[in-house]
Amino acid sequence: MRTKKCAMWVLVCVLVLANGSLLQAKEGEDAKIYTVFVSPGCSCPAGGLAKGLTTNEELLHKLRSECSGVDFVARDITKRGTSYEGVLNELEVLKEGLDGVLIIGTTREYRLAFTGLPTIFVYNLFEWMNVPYKLYNTGKEEDSILVGGPEYKNGRIISAQLDRRNVCDPSLTSAMFEDLVRKIKLIQVIKRLKETRILVVTPHHYLAAVDYQGDSHKRFPTDYNETYTRALKELLGIELVRIEPKEFYEAVRKVEESKPACKKAEELAQIWIDEAEAMIDTTKSEVIKTAKSFLAFDALRKKYDCNAVSTQMRTLTGSGKLEDRFWPGVALMEFQKRGIQALCQEYENVMVAHLLGYYLAGRPSMLGDLMIDTFNNATILTHCGAPINPYGDHRRLPYIIFSHAQSSVRGTLKPGSSTGAQVKFPVNEPVTIWKVYVLNKKIGLYTGKTVDGNSLYKNFEGVNGIMCRTKLVTKVDDAKKIQKHFSPDEYGIHRAATFGDLRQSIKDLATLIGYEVVEEDK
Repeated sequence: MRTKKCAMWVLVCVLVLANGSLLQAKEGEDAKIYTVFVSPGCSCPAGGLAKGLTTNEELLHKLRSECSGVDFVARDITKRGTSYEGVLNELEVLKEGLDGVLIIGTTREYRLAFTGLPTIFVYNLFEWMNVPYKLYNTGKEEDSILVGGPEYKNGRIISAQLDRRNVCDPSLTSAMFEDLVRKIKLIQVIKRLKETRILVVTPHHYLAAVDYQGDSHKRFPTDYNETYTRALKELLGIELVRIEPKEFYEAVRKVEESKPACKKAEELAQIWIDEAEAMIDTTKSEVIKTAKSFLAFDALRKKYDCNAVSTQMRTLTGSGKLEDRFWPGVALMEFQKRGIQALCQEYENVMVAHLLGYYLAGRPSMLGDLMIDTFNNATILTHCGAPINPYGDHRRLPYIIFSHAQSSVRGTLKPGSSTGAQVKFPVNEPVTIWKVYVLNKKIGLYTGKTVDGNSLYKNFEGVNGIMCRTKLVTKVDDAKKIQKHFSPDEYGIHRAATFGDLRQSIKDLATLIGYEVVEEDK
């Protein structure tokens, strides 16, 4: 038997190599999803296929039409010459080049779902339901009567359902298919994470040092940076490209020494000023400084082939002089307008949420310090900037350019007052407040709707407003539940906010990447 299996394995390898189809995942290519049809689409005890049935061929054609950017590597167990053992062997051979697995139909061969790859199992309505949902969801069968069989581990499985017989209300039949398409796109999101490189520019030794402001007696472990960087790469495929501040200072110097670059900075600054509703208590020269920082960051991003920017830089030269101080919030708003995710504070866990929000929904997110008001059942995110295109389309939110709230000379018009933006959010918008905790393998989230902070708090905005320039206020059902999860030492003090209720997509995605979701409002 062992010799027979080895021979089959060799045959699979030879056939795959001979056909030139040994898969190698490459950046920019379609997501490769190994797709296995294990039934004809229904159980037919009377014999023959059901009338009006969507066949495997028709379903595959429909999936290929609706899922652009996906290569469905399809195998059909119902066809002569295709066996479970052959499919399992081929899966093992191709696994490194695959992005996910799609199983369509009820099967008693559970091994198909436990490859360790992101997997979607599809139940065809009115098939016999020999489906181990509990095993798929938990990886356990504590009370199984049957004994023997392999031990199932590393399952990353979500489920879907299709009406292949077309017997439901047409709207429900369509909803089932659309739900499957949404879940398939999650595998594309995971592939995009693996193609992501984040440029990190910070003067601090430890990554995200400013985020964790808890017990003053605690400290980072000495190997924190290496452990975090490795976990980010191994668990999500994201690379950090960290450079020293001196490279940023040199990039700024090159901008200032180039007449075309200086002109470009002036033009960009004028665009920001014209785009804003007003510019208050700062000067055009400070806006130009911020524009120069944008050009420097962008040059470094391109140099290191990165598609995201995370920075804690606060000086253009490192001289220590007040006049060289700046804050990059307005500059990084420009990145977000261009579909490049960027943070004006270097917090990788927040950046991962920003990237996922963009990959999942096409929407840039806001970074902010989180505050929880249990008496008003509200949470507040504050920062001196936010994306003015949070819908991810042509729509733009109004904003005002101020001096930066943290500047020691804010409101004086002196050099070093820098820039910050007050972005005005619409009310009654659903929003997801969340963060990805890479080392904890968790995603924390809650949802609510935006409200006007001025209706809850006096002197909230404006030149002498409370704290940071931009405030996103969210009404929630029970702020006390959210407060109980708050822990600076574990989760930091900042969060991301993304327009829309992304709860279910985040929960499904978490399962596919092997993360736990903490619904902080439950």
